[in-house]
Amino acid sequence: MERKARGVGDDDGVLLPGHRLRGGLRREARVKDRLEILSIGVSHHTAPIAVRERVAVASERLEEALHELCARPGIAEAMIVSTCNRLEIYAAVRGEEGPASARAFLREREPGIDRHLYENRGLSAVRHLFRVCASLDSMVVGEPQILGQVKEAFRRAEQARTVGRILSRSVQRAFTVAKRVRTDTQIGAAAVSVGFAGVELARKVLGSLQGRSAMLVGAGEIGTLAARHLAGAGCADLHVVNRSRERAEALAAELGATAHPWDALFDLLVRCDVVVCSTSAQDPILTRDRVQEAMRKRRHRPLLIVDLAVPRDVDPRANEVPDVYLYDVDDLDRVMEENRESRKREAALAEGIVEREAQAFYAALHNEAEPLLRAIRRQAEEIVRQEIARTLGREEFDEKQRAGLEAMARAIANKILHLPTTRIREAGLEDDGALLAAAATLFGLGPAAAEASRSAPAAGVSAERPAAVREGAATARPEGVAARVDRARPDRQEEEGAAALRPRLVYSGSGNS
Repeated sequence: MERKARGVGDDDGVLLPGHRLRGGLRREARVKDRLEILSIGVSHHTAPIAVRERVAVASERLEEALHELCARPGIAEAMIVSTCNRLEIYAAVRGEEGPASARAFLREREPGIDRHLYENRGLSAVRHLFRVCASLDSMVVGEPQILGQVKEAFRRAEQARTVGRILSRSVQRAFTVAKRVRTDTQIGAAAVSVGFAGVELARKVLGSLQGRSAMLVGAGEIGTLAARHLAGAGCADLHVVNRSRERAEALAAELGATAHPWDALFDLLVRCDVVVCSTSAQDPILTRDRVQEAMRKRRHRPLLIVDLAVPRDVDPRANEVPDVYLYDVDDLDRVMEENRESRKREAALAEGIVEREAQAFYAALHNEAEPLLRAIRRQAEEIVRQEIARTLGREEFDEKQRAGLEAMARAIANKILHLPTTRIREAGLEDDGALLAAAATLFGLGPAAAEASRSAPAAGVSAERPAAVREGAATARPEGVAARVDRARPDRQEEEGAAALRPRLVYSGSGNS
């Protein structure tokens, strides 16, 4: 049954006067109840392709799988990353129940999966997510495709409404860190893709590809990259076969190749020297018998097949047919060894960036002071908004002057708040409940602000206006301020303070619930 992700705002709560953390019992209870980030799955590091293809989640089944995960005990949020090299679940979970539910989900897809599984929680899970997005965990270190694949996985999870505050903040921060790794290191310089690796493998087996005939089966992202490398390697006779004729024709036009309908695949298998497969089919498109039949018609002229798909496009038993040389994505690992050696220094720099960012982010994610800091920023932004409106309402200003005044007002607020918020954040890291309670008192943040902080929408997650506002209830009145976070930069509120927030009023009244 479809449902929305639980847990949005569950970790929030402003510490108020008298609500001090005495001893370890209260904190222990809160830690036990809070959501924690989990990553669990298999990859090319731990599982052969035969296992990975059985646990892979097809694109058309992704939303169903996400809802199934979030319906299980202990799982409040979920995202699934399914690529040719990995199947990973990222989730916000409680206690031991959530991880157990995720393991059960994977065991149902592959009963013997336990010996291939890896599992990370808390800081280790954040670190793993950051490493994956920065392409440090990839077969081809530095390749850019994985970041796009995680972004697509996150987009699909947002559509399915299975991400909340924990995953939204974690994944968005991972994207920022990945961008920084590419900017601050040379790890992406001359980066190679899986498509390039497949063509490089063909070159190692056959020698020069100059003048060879080649067929690409599947015109998706990896297939398109492979086709470009085939053309660049000098394949004079290049053919593109795809279930969507339009995509095949578009790629063929770009490369000077020939597009073919799907039913031409067998005839081209007889003609071509090199076949590169990369479709999203769930079952093999080339069986052993089909390949054997083609080889008879070829009079056993050697045929090289590079299968880049997961699940595999070609029955692995086709490798038993004489004069057929079949390779899959796991065989690319040997081809990429030289690439990894050349990137070791840059990878070490990137690992340092990831470690520092993961430590800082995780500390902020569970800092007891964060709800209070958010409430302070919202309060300051509302004051700035009101004073700007009052000033601009009295005088005539052009657009440039208005922008200057607004920027100055926000800069002043940020300067004033910088030192106290820094001290409050440090108090949160040290679990100094007395200082946090005093800060709440000094800033005049009472129970209403605490409740607004607890119920504020997660970064990047929209929230409806309260019922009292929707229904025009006469008793509705402003009670607190909530923030709408810049969707493209949810981490801004940590980095830029009140300047990044656009407030809306939170109302209470007879229609509010």
